[in-house]
Amino acid sequence: MNLDRTARFLAATLVAAAASHTSSANLLSNPGFEISAFTGAGNVLNNFTGFQGVWGIEMGSITGPIIGVTPASGGQMLEMTDDFISYTQTFQAVDVSSYAALINAGNAQVNASALFNTNGGYIGAFSLVNVSFFSSSVYSSLLGNSGNGTLNLDGNPLSWETASVSAAIPVNTTWVVFQVAYQNASLAGNTGFVDDTYLDIRAVPAPGALALLGLAGLVGRRRR
Repeated sequence: MNLDRTARFLAATLVAAAASHTSSANLLSNPGFEISAFTGAGNVLNNFTGFQGVWGIEMGSITGPIIGVTPASGGQMLEMTDDFISYTQTFQAVDVSSYAALINAGNAQVNASALFNTNGGYIGAFSLVNVSFFSSSVYSSLLGNSGNGTLNLDGNPLSWETASVSAAIPVNTTWVVFQVAYQNASLAGNTGFVDDTYLDIRAVPAPGALALLGLAGLVGRRRR
């Protein structure tokens, strides 16, 4: 096989590999809050299995249009209000054990996002998205988290804004907990809203694949 054919072969192999690394479907249940079913945050955090796929809200509810804010899509959204601590939060636990082979090979990445809004009239409400990783269905098995995807809102109730985060998933992860939150002080007594939440798991190229991509480029340039 000559250098040019080798470069084409490597490129084709990598394209095929990239095609297999497309994102999965949204793993969250009721991601747009269209079903008015939720529980307390403590229930979700203390019983992943029993409350899997159910939103656990610290302070707030699922609501339709209210105080000048319309859902980003559908007819409902999550309303969050000050719980008189540092942050008001909402959680959902997701069983990801079906991705064990990918995760334990060290090639899995989580991608999470949500849309945020407030009832307006001020600027700077601070919101965030976070994903925590667990090796079993109990909170004490925490392996780490994704870091925070944060956002300072613009104060325009007609403008939904996105916060997102991506991170490598630790080996041995079998459960993840998706979290959206508002810093209470930043809400200044107002209401924060969330809609169109999203979480997926996808494969990322192994270092060897990236090295092959570089090699293919070098071979192609030498041939030309």
